[in-house]
Amino acid sequence: MWLIVMKGLSGSGKSTLSRAVSEHFGWPLIDKDDVRDCLADEIPEVGGLAYDIMFRIARRQLLQGLSVICDSPLTASMSYDHAQVIAQEAQATLAIIECICSDELLWKRRITSRKALGLPAHHQTDWDRFQAYRRLYGSQASYPIFHPYLIVDTIKPIHECLNEVVAWLA
Repeated sequence: MWLIVMKGLSGSGKSTLSRAVSEHFGWPLIDKDDVRDCLADEIPEVGGLAYDIMFRIARRQLLQGLSVICDSPLTASMSYDHAQVIAQEAQATLAIIECICSDELLWKRRITSRKALGLPAHHQTDWDRFQAYRRLYGSQASYPIFHPYLIVDTIKPIHECLNEVVAWLA
């Protein structure tokens, strides 16, 4: 049984890849942004609360004997620690899949194309604003990971990224 936790900044392709992995294996997908979208941004520590809810739902799925995928930036080591506790409690194998986009122009296109989607304000839709976020959280996102860890560059077509993940999990 797997607890797959996605990692990566906005626009890196982690949601697209996590949906493809979920569909391929038939595993539940829990997206932190779905939780955050339901919460008011005025709630103190709304980001942390969204992580707590996401991991609580993941825990329940794991205890039911289901592998599960969590889609989140996983920028803070505290969230990685939380995933470790849940995986251990449920006797699941924790694996981290980090998505990166090595093509800055493609990454910028992904971020700016979100404007047309009418997403809630916490979603990154402005490249310049995203750069400030990237500087702030980029340094926090570098912490040691002691579990199976795959980095996928999502400039490749999604079917190639999915094949890479499927082969790695085998």
